[in-house]
Amino acid sequence: MKKKILSTVLAVTTAVSLLTACGTDKSRETTAPTETAAPVETSAPVETPAPAKEEASVEEAEPETNAEMVSDETFAELQDNFQLMSECYDMVLDLYSSDEIAANADIEEAMLLAAEVIDEMGEITQDSITEEDAETLNQAMIDILDGLSDLVDGMEIADGAEGEMVSDETFAILQENYQSLTEVYNAIAEVYNSDEIEANAEIEDALTEAAAIIEEMGNIEQSSLTEEDAEEFNEAMRSMLEGLQVIANAMG
Repeated sequence: MKKKILSTVLAVTTAVSLLTACGTDKSRETTAPTETAAPVETSAPVETPAPAKEEASVEEAEPETNAEMVSDETFAELQDNFQLMSECYDMVLDLYSSDEIAANADIEEAMLLAAEVIDEMGEITQDSITEEDAETLNQAMIDILDGLSDLVDGMEIADGAEGEMVSDETFAILQENYQSLTEVYNAIAEVYNSDEIEANAEIEDALTEAAAIIEEMGNIEQSSLTEEDAEEFNEAMRSMLEGLQVIANAMG
């Protein structure tokens, strides 16, 4: 269950990160989900663990002679993408560190490398990076998000991994928060589908991903959800709401 949650969250997060690029054709309408039937809330953000140092992956960008320094807008996008990437890394690490996932040396090595990249990117300052380097780093972070998604897909469930089933109280909270998420999505989709908003392919992709996630969550039943899964839903819902906020901001 956790793997499915994280896979969908990473998908929409990657789509949101692509909003730093430009879209053109408003070729398809994004429809809103019509019914709600299950989950989600918000928990405190996970702190990015101090990564072990192994191999250097990303070097702090050196400004080139006569190169245009990064603009305030691009650097803000870089910071937003870095925040999204760090949060997704924390969720993947939390999942892998649980008893639910079987140990895997290749996954552990990839996680250490991702932590190294996150650590080095976090040290970059606006006065040390050019516009071109910032755009390159934005693309690099999207690639890392794709890599984290692949890690989740490659995780195997440990033998005998079980958990306490979700309580009535927690499931009721999940339903209430799922309803809130659906309403926010519907409001954004309605505005985007109006003639007031300029077409943007990345926004359409992000909304499509969000709609698919909402529909899938709406089919989850209480009998198939553990208390631990419910906590993951809470974290996932927080990330998705942040993603929808990015979409709203991108629409102006």
